[in-house]
Amino acid sequence: MKKRDYYDVLGIAKGSGEADVKKAYRKLARKLHPDVNPGDKTAQKRFLEVQEAYDVLKDPEKRRAYDRFGHAGPTMGFDPAAASGSGAAGRGGFGGGPGAGAPFEFSWEPGDMGGLFGSLFGGGRFRTDASKGEDARGAIEVPFRDAVLGGTASLSLRREKTCPTCGGTGRSGRGPCPTCRGQGRVAESESVRIKIPEGTEDGGTVRVPGKGSGSLGAVGDLYVTVRVTPHPYFERQGDDIHAVVPVTVKEAYAGAEVDVPTVHGVVRARIPPGTQGRQRLRLRGKGVRNPRTGGTGDHIYTIRVVVPRSQTPAGLDAATLLDSLYEKPVREDLPQGL
Repeated sequence: MKKRDYYDVLGIAKGSGEADVKKAYRKLARKLHPDVNPGDKTAQKRFLEVQEAYDVLKDPEKRRAYDRFGHAGPTMGFDPAAASGSGAAGRGGFGGGPGAGAPFEFSWEPGDMGGLFGSLFGGGRFRTDASKGEDARGAIEVPFRDAVLGGTASLSLRREKTCPTCGGTGRSGRGPCPTCRGQGRVAESESVRIKIPEGTEDGGTVRVPGKGSGSLGAVGDLYVTVRVTPHPYFERQGDDIHAVVPVTVKEAYAGAEVDVPTVHGVVRARIPPGTQGRQRLRLRGKGVRNPRTGGTGDHIYTIRVVVPRSQTPAGLDAATLLDSLYEKPVREDLPQGL
C-alpha cells in the first residue's frame, strides 16, 4: 500500500516549523496512543504512521532528504548522490544494490513522549532528560535509638526500571513492546536496605543512590523521609537531649552524685547542694552528633525532687526542721490573680 505524505499524516503544511511539527505530533499521539485505545488496531496503525512521520520531519537531515526524494530519502542506507544519478554508485536509490530498499525504521523516544504521557498516564512515569531516570520517594519509621546513633532499616518499594524486553525503546519490531506496552519501563518490587546516618532528625531525608526509576541513560535516586518513633524517656530538641532525673530531698538539699542516663550510656553527675525542683543541669557533649556540622549537642536533665509519701513522727520532725530553714515564704512572688 502506498505510503501517505508525511505532512498529510501530521496535518501540517510543508513549510511548517519545528514547533508546529512537534505540536501536531503530540496532539495526534495523545489521541491515538495504544493506552488510550486498547485493542483498537486502526488506532494503533495510525499511531505508528504518526510516529514514523514525526521521526522523519523532526530531523532536519531526514526532512531535507524526504522533501527532495520522497519516502526513499530518509530510508536507511540511502545515498542522495546515488539517488540523483550523480554519484559514483549510480546504480539506484539504495546502497544495497539496484532497486534494493532497506525497510524503514523509526525510533520511539521517551524524551519526546515524557511531557505528554507523564501527565496523561500516571504523573511522571517518563522523564524528558534521558541521561537520568526519575527519582523515587518513600517513608520509613525508625526507632529513636537508630535515629540518634545510626542504624539500618528496610523499605519495600515498587519502582520502575528499563524494560528488559525492548531495552527502553518502547517498541518491538514496528509495534509497541508487549512487555511494557510501549512505555519503555516496567515496575518491580524490591526491598531496599537503607543506612540511617547518626543524628538523623524526625522528618529528615536519606538519599539512596541508584534506587529510583530506570531510563535509557541511568537510574534515578531514592529519597526516603524518616519518621522517628518517640522515646518514652529521652526527648530530642535540636541536637540536645532532654530528660528528667528524680532526686531525694536530702540529695537536693545537701548535694550528691547520681547516675544520669544519657543516649550514650549512664554518666555519674553531680547534684549541687540546694538544687531546686525543675532546675536544669547540663552534661556537655552528651547529646546528638550533628551529621552536617560534626558538633555534638548536650544532655540537659531537669531535677524532680521526690517527697516521701509515708508519714512518720520522725519524718514530720525532719520536715518541720527543714521548714524552719526557709529564709522567706516560698510563695511570696506569686501573683494575686489576673
